[in-house]
Amino acid sequence: MAKPISFGKFKFGTRKSCEEEARSRINSYTAGSVLSVIDKCFFEALFTLHSEYDEKVGCGIRHIEVSLDFHNNKCLAIIRNDDSREIISWRHCIKPHTQKMVVSYSFRRAIKNTITEFKRQAISDGSICPILSIKLTFGNSHVSYIGPSFDDLLSNFLEENSLNYESVELKDPEAEDSDQRGILFDPNITSNWRSYINNHAELALLSADANLRK
Repeated sequence: MAKPISFGKFKFGTRKSCEEEARSRINSYTAGSVLSVIDKCFFEALFTLHSEYDEKVGCGIRHIEVSLDFHNNKCLAIIRNDDSREIISWRHCIKPHTQKMVVSYSFRRAIKNTITEFKRQAISDGSICPILSIKLTFGNSHVSYIGPSFDDLLSNFLEENSLNYESVELKDPEAEDSDQRGILFDPNITSNWRSYINNHAELALLSADANLRK
């Protein structure tokens, strides 16, 4: 059965029709072009479905530019408000998500403020990438799990609370919400998860390049 997809004010009956719409918009540009305001609005909304939305967007989107990947295919790059540049896969936003993926994204959303505050504090302390020895900024850095991975932390949390990926109840965000990942329905699960991360997660701030090499 075809699965619908929606983000912001945009709704499609199938993921295939959404993919065709996205590709049509991109193909109207040449490499190096900046998207129009109308197309920027479309892709900004679509990007909220990305599993690494916060890391990709960083300090905010100034422009979206059409670029070329290693295979000379058109792709998109975010130009952030601090002029940093980040390639982002629009296809990743559209592909069908398993229940595990959807639930994982919701748990990531639940600790978004915790991760952002860790990043902000590390940068204010003058953090240097421990791998590439470069000064880190909000735009060029990613928060990385250096102890248990995020997936391991979540699996352990679910097990300890007699939950599984099928039993966690979610609710949809409002259409105008800039983050279109699902929201944990039970506030007690949200609170317990945040406490669990504070007590068990080992975080480090790395440059984006270093984090991708892990």
